[in-house]
Amino acid sequence: MDILIADTDPARAETLAARLAAQAGAGRIRIAPPLENLASIVAVERPDIVIVDMARPDRDSLEHLRSIAAHQMPVMLFIDEDDPAFMEEAIGAGVVSYHVNAASITDIKPILRSAIALYRHASAREVRLAAAEAELSDRRLIEGAKRLLMRRDNMSEPAAHRFLQRRAMERQMRLPDAARAVLATAAGDEAGDRA
Repeated sequence: MDILIADTDPARAETLAARLAAQAGAGRIRIAPPLENLASIVAVERPDIVIVDMARPDRDSLEHLRSIAAHQMPVMLFIDEDDPAFMEEAIGAGVVSYHVNAASITDIKPILRSAIALYRHASAREVRLAAAEAELSDRRLIEGAKRLLMRRDNMSEPAAHRFLQRRAMERQMRLPDAARAVLATAAGDEAGDRA
């Protein structure tokens, strides 16, 4: 496991790194320099997980967390005091695991593994959702183009579908792209007629 620790308190970061190193199979553990841009370090280093340890989180901290999570990276957050409102906002910013008082946790490694697993499951779900949304958008385009052909050219639904399939094959494009082209041409024709 490749772990990057980010903390503005170097002594606290060293303590956490030592605790992790003492646990069997912790893997590679690095501490990010406190004054450098953490998002840039994450982009270059690509660790398996980023542990952010902070005493008193604030609004700037949220933006900081958001910039790290934007790199498609699981982020675990340790804070000193419980703040339910901040917890909600931190999770919304991309934190997958939120914990109060890291010093009281005896074995951090299982928490790290679960944070990575949660992140992978959430990422896979987002990919599936994006694919489903893209498929739905493609279907809407195709259905819209078929309705246009049926209305404008008095085609039946199967004939309109075959027309789009032929157009896609002739132009070596995907069916949704052929539908988009038909709709764009029709919109251009309508604009020309109005002018």
